[in-house]
Amino acid sequence: MFRKFLLPFSLLFFYGISAGINSVQAQNVHDTLQTGLTFRTDFECGSLDNVYVLSRQFVPDSAAMRPEGSGKFADPAADSILRIVCNIYSMYDPANPADPKLAPSARWYHFLIGGTKNKEIVLNVKHSDARRPFYSYDGVHYTRFSSEEAPDGQTLKKKYENDSVYIAYFIPYAESYLQKRIGEWSARPSVKVSSLGKSEHGRNMPLLTITNGSPAGKKKIYIHGRVHPSESPASWHLDEMIEILSGDSGYASDLRDQAVFYIVPFTNPDGVQEGMSRSNGEGINIEVNWDSPQSLTAVEVKNIRSFLEKITSDGQPLDVFLNMHSQSDNFATYWIHKAEGTSPVYYKNLVLFSCLTTDGNPFFHNEDLSFSNIAPRYAEGWLWNHFGAKTIALTFETPYTFYNSDPAKEWVTIENLRAMAIHNVYAIGDFLGLQTRARITVGEPEKGKRVKKGSDNNLTYFGNGYLVAKKDGASVKYRLPHVPRGEYEIYKWEVGPNHSPDIIRGNRWVKTGDYSQSKDGKFKYVLSGVENGGIIDSILLLKK
Repeated sequence: MFRKFLLPFSLLFFYGISAGINSVQAQNVHDTLQTGLTFRTDFECGSLDNVYVLSRQFVPDSAAMRPEGSGKFADPAADSILRIVCNIYSMYDPANPADPKLAPSARWYHFLIGGTKNKEIVLNVKHSDARRPFYSYDGVHYTRFSSEEAPDGQTLKKKYENDSVYIAYFIPYAESYLQKRIGEWSARPSVKVSSLGKSEHGRNMPLLTITNGSPAGKKKIYIHGRVHPSESPASWHLDEMIEILSGDSGYASDLRDQAVFYIVPFTNPDGVQEGMSRSNGEGINIEVNWDSPQSLTAVEVKNIRSFLEKITSDGQPLDVFLNMHSQSDNFATYWIHKAEGTSPVYYKNLVLFSCLTTDGNPFFHNEDLSFSNIAPRYAEGWLWNHFGAKTIALTFETPYTFYNSDPAKEWVTIENLRAMAIHNVYAIGDFLGLQTRARITVGEPEKGKRVKKGSDNNLTYFGNGYLVAKKDGASVKYRLPHVPRGEYEIYKWEVGPNHSPDIIRGNRWVKTGDYSQSKDGKFKYVLSGVENGGIIDSILLLKK
């Protein structure tokens, strides 16, 4: 039996769903067994294709719960429950007119099942996976399926307490939530909200400019997210980066005094709102659309390119470009472009920035870094062709599942995505040498005793070089014209190799001692006792 199920518009608010919906989608539900289940997607980020109901039968229920209101399928025994088995098919993106050979994706699904109370629903997920996705009874508070409820990556099996339940590949981060957050951020004096322009389907592409005062003459950092609509973990992560950068901490204010942050939370608003997986509303994967002919270039890419050209028209290129994504692999990573297609110095700087993010980060380790050749179809390739090594450009990926390739450890949550964000922010400040009251980097040590200059792009270090001890007992002096009074921990950068797999050795801040600055003013610190061959690079002062 073939049926279409549509959620009446008048019920949108009943289900707690945003009213800002431009279209209503329906699935083909094949239910010859008359189970009473309904499947709906007519809400933000809703997405599903076909549903086939395969079987229904009463099975033993350890909780001894009788189905309520089950009609002619009334439970014949007090210790039985109705089990319904379905195949569900996630929706493929439209065919890609810019690259017909690129297969459409169907990763994302987000749908509402009605008629679920006190029934055991078994969903066999097709075209995508079921690696412990999420469910919610109110469309706001989501819980990850347990390993027992999602046992094999393709099956969801659960008895539900309510008569309707949302199921999503990951916790949705929708347009309505973004607008709520923009309303909060825009009330802060350091945040200006504007637009890059309209998407292919006429949606706004909000731009946040975060700085104190004028952006003139400051370091320039551009960050965008949600190129691929299914990658909502990246939005939760970027949300916290925005929260930190626009917040009222002294650290954030000091960053804003020296840098301007241009952030586009949704690069692909059509794809997000319309429940796509990797494409915009017209089927174009805008991540790999940067070198297409003009007639096949998505308007979203055109808007970004025009903006980047505008903010660099003063001759000062971007300093940092970050492209925030999520990946199916079970670890966080940066994609580092190899020296063969760029330059040894550029590659070294990408590794340095990445290792500054992994340092002290429980969710992201050096062995998780990824490497690829640069290509003009990506934004990073476009930036390399325009600015070369002057702009470091990296794609950051959060996982959907768990961190560090270890399912026995922590799985991805909104809370740990937010906790990871500060490490990305620290990397920006440390790499650019932005001096703050709480976190002060000191580079270019004065030439001291028993040292010589060194420079090897197979190693990871700050600036253009470092010092090397010629004999045991070498020492150097570090100076700054001003450091605030206070108690500090001092760390030195441990220079290590920058090629995999040796990249796991070093490449981190290592504590060398404590320091007391008795008054505001000049800073001088002597690092001594360096063994022969030891490498001496930048140091970091952390306010206690």
